[in-house]
Amino acid sequence: MKTSDVCVIFFLLISISADQWNYGNLGPDIWSEYYPLCSGKSQSPINILTACTVYKDFQPFNFILTLDEKHYFTLKNNGHTIISTINNQHKQSSIELTGSNLNGTFEFVNFHLHWGEHYKSGSEHQINGVKYAGEIHFVYQNRQTSQLAVLGIFMQSHLHKKKFVFDKNDVTRNEWQKYFDKAQTLTSENDSISCGLNVTSLMGENLKDFWRYEGSLTTPPCTEGIIWTVFKQPIDFMEEQIKNLRDNVYFEDYRGPQPLYNRTVYRNFIHETSSSIPDYNLCLLDSENKKTMDMFSIFGVINCSILGPDVWYAKYPTCAGQSQSPINILTACTIYKTFTPFIFGSRYNEQHSFTLKNNRYTIVSTFNSEPNLSALKLTGGGLQGIWEFVGLHLHWGENHKSGSEHQVNGFKYAGEIHFIYMNPNTRQTAVLGIFMQSSFVDNGTPSSTAYFIDEDVRKEWRRFFDIAQTLKTEGSTAIMRLNLVLLMGKNLRDFWRYEGSLTTPPCTQGVIWTMFKEPIIFVESEFQVLRQNIYFKNNRGPQSLYTRKIYRNFFRETLSSIPDYNCCPSRD
Repeated sequence: MKTSDVCVIFFLLISISADQWNYGNLGPDIWSEYYPLCSGKSQSPINILTACTVYKDFQPFNFILTLDEKHYFTLKNNGHTIISTINNQHKQSSIELTGSNLNGTFEFVNFHLHWGEHYKSGSEHQINGVKYAGEIHFVYQNRQTSQLAVLGIFMQSHLHKKKFVFDKNDVTRNEWQKYFDKAQTLTSENDSISCGLNVTSLMGENLKDFWRYEGSLTTPPCTEGIIWTVFKQPIDFMEEQIKNLRDNVYFEDYRGPQPLYNRTVYRNFIHETSSSIPDYNLCLLDSENKKTMDMFSIFGVINCSILGPDVWYAKYPTCAGQSQSPINILTACTIYKTFTPFIFGSRYNEQHSFTLKNNRYTIVSTFNSEPNLSALKLTGGGLQGIWEFVGLHLHWGENHKSGSEHQVNGFKYAGEIHFIYMNPNTRQTAVLGIFMQSSFVDNGTPSSTAYFIDEDVRKEWRRFFDIAQTLKTEGSTAIMRLNLVLLMGKNLRDFWRYEGSLTTPPCTQGVIWTMFKEPIIFVESEFQVLRQNIYFKNNRGPQSLYTRKIYRNFFRETLSSIPDYNCCPSRD
């Protein structure tokens, strides 16, 4: 098979029309609706849990000598990233790879980069939950079997030149600078340019230690059966190099980790360390011998993009605390506990005056005291004392399958409502969270699942959205009357309880969280109104649980169909 044939085959795999998928409204969380393989059980990327990897002896990689030659590449903006393929207009030798337990000879197909919205987010794979600023993929294919193998290298970003000194004679750094100088000019889809590069220099010198597993393409159609090699040591870059891609090409272009299911991740180095975060030391059980495999030694002031959740801790250290919210609620790990019923004040089921305000990050709705009603009060639910309602706000995401801050066994809802309460005596905060489930609209009529919406609840939220969508600029406000009982819906029986934090800076801990099990169903167009008129997304992802416990007030709970989510920390 000719190099050109290989390139064409793979190019078809990863270069599907840009209007069929993207990293925004048609992003990774909904790819499976159009590309069923994207919900398979051998998907990439993954979060590599170092404590759960298995040592295996691998032969050394054998890079054919021509790898160390200068080759001419065509760099092209394919609508999703910059893809670099061999330029066949130049007569040049092929780039081949053997060894490392790969069967046969693998020929170079392309390399491309994935990056994120800031220097702490962008890599597709994670190591014990740690994200790098980006990830480089060198793609190879077996000429005989068409088997694909990908070599992944993390991109480490450095913000300040003074804190990290680069060697001016560093051939890897200099070679990548050639790439960035060209790539950042490809600002529109189908833009292309030729560039002479040395692949050996691009890959760097730290190719000794790696992890190996079987996965998939990380873009649609998410074809499985891909041999993944992820190298342990990253390549160092200056933040300004990656920022040029964000500013000039695409803001972000990465997929988050997928469930491991029953796959094994191997490593080629003997000594490995466990994570300092207990959550990441929980390993799947070997289905044959039932033992663990290879175990061993009040609202934000920073937005959710460039200065987003992954870097909040730099200015607000509490955001890196060990009792942070939100979390991924693992149902198999929750503990049954009896709670007294919630008791809402007698005047909850009335309309009261609220001020809605665009605070730059969401729409915050606060209660306006009235002559004969200074506060809406709450007791019970295992809360000590009397609690006064402070306000409510919403979190949402870029599409109908991403937006909730909490997750349940990795499942994300379209959004999440937070009802904030405070104990006036202790000043402690309690939050009642309700998931927002999206239901598509067909010709203006709610889909079948939306018919289960209580009509009074639906009308009250429709009134809210009608006003909220007009608050398009920071600081804009509106006053309206709302009924809290209707806004909360009528499924407040079953819930989970844990101690966490505010989900925005300063991430104050000691917050009592109640997450109700049943969502409220909304029509998708209502979320679109928020995305288009207010903010595209405003949600923080799950934080590590550490040693905290999650309680539930209902007796029967079910396991997840995904084995990854049934691993629980010790309750000793």
